[in-house]
Amino acid sequence: MNITITVIGTVDKSIDGCDQFILLTRKDDDLTCDEAHNWFFPQVYRETQQEAGGYFCRDVEVLQRSTNSVVAIVHHRYDV
Repeated sequence: MNITITVIGTVDKSIDGCDQFILLTRKDDDLTCDEAHNWFFPQVYRETQQEAGGYFCRDVEVLQRSTNSVVAIVHHRYDV
């Protein structure tokens, strides 16, 4: 898939982490939410070692924007 990634912005969640908003646009065909999630999620998934302050990313929400683009919300978090 020929997909471009554009960072829209980030919302700080203080010590809990942040939510990052990313526009994914497919140049060669339509892009569904499922296709985008399946393509993008493995690139951002991270697991923590269950330690205080350990970074993890286990959740990405995908919202349809147009027939060939979606907005992905990446939930970056830290163990407390």
